[in-house]
Amino acid sequence: MTQKIEYPSADFPGPPHITVDVPDDWETLTVPGVQLAVAQPRVEGRFRANVVVTVQRFGADFTLEAARAGLDQRKAGLPELEELGTGELEVDGTTWIASEYGYTQPGRPTVVQAARYAVLDRGGVAVDVLEIVGSCGAEDAEDEIETIRAIQDSIHITLP
Repeated sequence: MTQKIEYPSADFPGPPHITVDVPDDWETLTVPGVQLAVAQPRVEGRFRANVVVTVQRFGADFTLEAARAGLDQRKAGLPELEELGTGELEVDGTTWIASEYGYTQPGRPTVVQAARYAVLDRGGVAVDVLEIVGSCGAEDAEDEIETIRAIQDSIHITLP
């Protein structure tokens, strides 16, 4: 006897449908392992602000607190980290962990990142951890972080 296992199915839900609103002049990017990536137009000698969305599947027992611990671990590995703020917020009915911080790699300009994580229940069989991270150069962060936040705030998720 054999059984047929399908994807997508109740046991293996398909990926979430994700939309974001971006400025007209921003470009889409294809990045391995990333579901969605956009960036402002390239300007020579300047950090290119960008927003990247990834989705990872975990077991049904994975929690928002586990996502927070993963974020803390990721930030702990960043050189010269400067914490700007971390908390929770709600966007379009979804609770997100939101963290903004800057870091500097030797010989490179300082990068400011705005990271948000949500844990999406997939019918009790799994969860999808959705991550939306925006990055910009510190020298332009005052203006660009608002654009990044607006993109993050525009996220709309539909679960099949």
